[in-house]
Amino acid sequence: MATEVLEPATGQHLTRRAATIEEFWALPESMLPAEYVNGEILMAPAPTPLHQAVSGNVFTVLNNYVREFSLGHLFYSPADIVLPSGDVVQPDIFLLADRDYKRAVNAKRIHAVPPFLAEILSPGSIAHDTLRKRSLYEQNGVREYWIVDPTARSISQLVLRKKHYALTEHGEADSIRSAVLSGFEMNVGELLGLV
Repeated sequence: MATEVLEPATGQHLTRRAATIEEFWALPESMLPAEYVNGEILMAPAPTPLHQAVSGNVFTVLNNYVREFSLGHLFYSPADIVLPSGDVVQPDIFLLADRDYKRAVNAKRIHAVPPFLAEILSPGSIAHDTLRKRSLYEQNGVREYWIVDPTARSISQLVLRKKHYALTEHGEADSIRSAVLSGFEMNVGELLGLV
């Protein structure tokens, strides 16, 4: 049975439904975000234009850097990642190491812990990305997690230290240096692009 949940931080609706993993995999292929977290199927509307503009800018810059320095393979949503916990997520942007990329190409699904990923906030995803997914990524060992806020033009950078995230906040005028993408450093405003 599906229920509409009002996210208190945003007033946006998120559809949630208790289900088995088999029911999740039986869903038809879709470009809309669908995740399986803590035994529930979570579905949301398509991202906003601002989300997509910022996501495209960040992906383009990071992808060029990852390719230039052969740091792995960068992906963007929608693509299912099955975490060791059994949860299935669709990060907006994520990195796969070469070995995980090769396995993913030959499999139907990605079974890996990305060393780096980023979520771009939309009005309906704030609580999901900043609370639920932060905890999930920390528990599963994602080494670096960026929460990109297009409205505030900022990035919350979470780096795993002794199994817990250390948080650094970066505003539009600040530079951000990646802990995973070796040598990457850039002004946040430039990274997010003109919107």
